[in-house]
Amino acid sequence: MKNTVKKQKNIQILVVDDAKIVLNFYQKGLSRVGYDVDVVESAVKAHEMIAAKDYDIVISDINMELMDGLELLELVKRDYPHIEVIMMTGYASVENAIEAMKKGAYDFLLKPVKLDQVRMVVGNCAEKIRISQEVKELRKVNERLREIKQIKERFIAITSHELRTPVSHIKSYLEFLEDTEFSDEDRKTFFDIVRKSVGDLERIVIDMFEMSRVEQKQLNLNFEPTEVSALVNDCLQQLSIDLKSRNLKINHEENNDVIPILVDGFQIKKVIMEVLNNAIRFTKDGGEIRIRYKKAEDVLVLRIEDTGIGIPADKLGHIFETFYEVQDPSYHTSSRIDFMGGSTGIGLPLAKGIVEAHGGRLKIESREKVGTTIKIFLKYNPERKEETVQLMEED
Repeated sequence: MKNTVKKQKNIQILVVDDAKIVLNFYQKGLSRVGYDVDVVESAVKAHEMIAAKDYDIVISDINMELMDGLELLELVKRDYPHIEVIMMTGYASVENAIEAMKKGAYDFLLKPVKLDQVRMVVGNCAEKIRISQEVKELRKVNERLREIKQIKERFIAITSHELRTPVSHIKSYLEFLEDTEFSDEDRKTFFDIVRKSVGDLERIVIDMFEMSRVEQKQLNLNFEPTEVSALVNDCLQQLSIDLKSRNLKINHEENNDVIPILVDGFQIKKVIMEVLNNAIRFTKDGGEIRIRYKKAEDVLVLRIEDTGIGIPADKLGHIFETFYEVQDPSYHTSSRIDFMGGSTGIGLPLAKGIVEAHGGRLKIESREKVGTTIKIFLKYNPERKEETVQLMEED
């Protein structure tokens, strides 16, 4: 009879029986229709083989010495529940069949079996596995679609605030500039507001473009010897007015043992600025931001910690997701310096991407109502990988 069973080349099958003639029958009969088949004469040995290789189907006799097929079935379903098990026996025992099905067997074959019957049962089992795998893939796709939908919703909620404010300012104050009744001093103020709003829009566009380059691993880096403490001082100088207006204390512990490091200074300064901006936004007026350095082996660790409100434990794992904000986007306020001020939700993911493009790591630790610590790990020698990665993981 011509076989019509669809070949399943990727299905791995293990046949377990203490009769060599039976093993030979199954190996030849199933291999000819494309299955990869291993055989073994002992259930004990079969259990060892299953631990060492990823099988899809186990076909096992019930009556064997040392360990019988039902015991093997129990072990397989306990330790490898994804594996389908087909039982076979030379005894037409309804009790055995019921017991096997209760223990999770896919189906039951009575000896002597016919080749067409074996292929049909195995084919149905393989089809079930294939469908199950497709369902898993579909679930993954659906989960990803839900994540994309959430990102889209966050993007719309946040950027509507971030974009609306500068656009509204530009529109309103351009109209004021056309009004000749305002004084030159007023017009200069209006012009400054428009210029700042344009700068805010430019910053948002640049951040989104940079994030796109990071995600596509197309960020071009210009490595040169750089003093990270000098980058920190530049950032602190730029933020001095903001820090003073919020009465925030800066404790910058410069370390003379820290030597220049090979990085893209422009990009790493953006990382430091973003981390400091977050510390400012989420630390109450009068709080403290502490900056420290540590040189360990081939790694420089820049540690920035604050006495802010911290991040809830259930939200800490999302902090580096694009467009994610800890606070509810509906309460979003467009301010880079006000307490609990909002952002596009791009800054920290972008900072993380820049650091990782340097072969480093950005790690965040936080306790709600206590504060947040962000560690920036940068390698002195970007060519070294295993040792420094291990050090960054252990710190």
